[in-house]
Amino acid sequence: MKRKHIKPLLAASLFSLAPMATIAAVTPDLAAQAAAEYRTMARYPEWSQPVSGALADPLQAGREATVQTQAGPAGAGPALSVWASDIRYSTGDTAHFYASLAERPASSVNLLAPAPRSAAGPWAVTGELVDNNGQQLAMLSYRDDGKDGDQQAGDGVYTASYVLPATHQPDLGSAKNIAIKVTAVNADQDQRVALGGFLFSQPGAQLTGEYRDRLSEGSLVVAAKVDVAVAGRYHLAGVLASALGESLSLSQNAVHLEPGSHWVDLSFYGLILREAGVSGPYTLSSVTLTTAGAMPNALGPVVTAAHVTKPYLNLQFTDKPFGRADLLDAATRLEGLVKR
Repeated sequence: MKRKHIKPLLAASLFSLAPMATIAAVTPDLAAQAAAEYRTMARYPEWSQPVSGALADPLQAGREATVQTQAGPAGAGPALSVWASDIRYSTGDTAHFYASLAERPASSVNLLAPAPRSAAGPWAVTGELVDNNGQQLAMLSYRDDGKDGDQQAGDGVYTASYVLPATHQPDLGSAKNIAIKVTAVNADQDQRVALGGFLFSQPGAQLTGEYRDRLSEGSLVVAAKVDVAVAGRYHLAGVLASALGESLSLSQNAVHLEPGSHWVDLSFYGLILREAGVSGPYTLSSVTLTTAGAMPNALGPVVTAAHVTKPYLNLQFTDKPFGRADLLDAATRLEGLVKR
């Protein structure tokens, strides 16, 4: 399986978005800084990047649900906040949706405007699930009584649950966006409305849970076995962590796969592990397989603590920078602009 050019998940330098001549014209110091950053980035391949142990696991962080908040008319409180337990679900999964009402923080209030009337509860909270064609999937009733998925009665967090049905599922290997319109109404007929959503995803391939690791050309390769139902382009990503749980490196691989079982490699560039000064065993702390043939991509689940490697010594890994030619060339051109 041939490795393809892929876009890294980790953020690239902000300087990569600016024309080089513009950078140099603003200030030579800025151009020199950009060149130095390019040279640092060039030490590692695009498909394997270091991750600061102080940062959260980038794959897991990327799957955290976003809280959407909407105040009442003219900014009146309380504001309605809505969120889900995940950003993606597949057929048969139980999705949990949450809502809460709270007064706006003082920093968001316009002190020069008349204070709008703040509405009071109790509130009846409902949600309408609608697909991207406008078809209604379900109407949900939220509850705050400690039952049916609600964790604690009376804590102000309303909960609704929904099992994703096969009747509305996308085709295998595809996904569709689902919106949820949440409405809260009190006895005075005050309303608060907020919109949330998630991805209804039916990946065309699945991780089997089988992994193996090896040392190859000074780097650590962790291979994952996948079962493919639909031919297409797939994107495998994983994070390697130390035995203490510190994230070390993110690796990615994009491949075209035919139906059947396949082993797909994740190569963690050796210099990253050598510079970290940490020996194995290492943990594949998170891994996910995405079906990437169409938009939106069909996201697979993020599997955590997937595999523990053999006890490699960090000195077994290469001490040679990768030397990304595109970044080194960009750095050289920037340095040339500074000297003019």
